[in-house]
Amino acid sequence: MNISKFFLSLIITIAMLLLMDPRSFYGLAFHEWAGLVIGIFFILHKILNWGWIKKVTVGFFRKCPGRARFNYILDVMLLAGITLMILSGIAIARTIDFSWLNLGGSRMFWRVMHTSSSFITLALFGIHLG
Repeated sequence: MNISKFFLSLIITIAMLLLMDPRSFYGLAFHEWAGLVIGIFFILHKILNWGWIKKVTVGFFRKCPGRARFNYILDVMLLAGITLMILSGIAIARTIDFSWLNLGGSRMFWRVMHTSSSFITLALFGIHLG
C-alpha cells in the first residue's frame, strides 16, 4: 500500500472513530453529513485501488498469494460494512430528509443494523491498516 492510499485509509478510520457517538462530536447533523463524506472517500479509495481489485478478482481462484486473497476478502467485507452503514444511516437519518427513498423496515431494525455494522466495520478498518 503506497503512502497516499495508506493515509486515505487512515483518515477514513479516524473520521469513523470520531463519529462513533453522534452526540459527542459536533452533533447529529455533522454525524450524518460526515458519514456520507466518509462513503465518498471510501469510493475514492476503491477507485484508486481499482487496478489491484481487477487483478486479484481475475486471479482469485488461480495463482494468487494468500495475503492478496486475505486482503481481497477483507475489502469485500469492508465494502459490505460501509454499504450497510450508509444504507442504515440513511434509513435512520433525522437531519437529512431521505424519506423519498422509502426504505421500509422498522427504525429499531435500521438502528441496530447501523450500530452493529459500524462497530464491525471499524474493527475491519483496524485490520486493514494492520
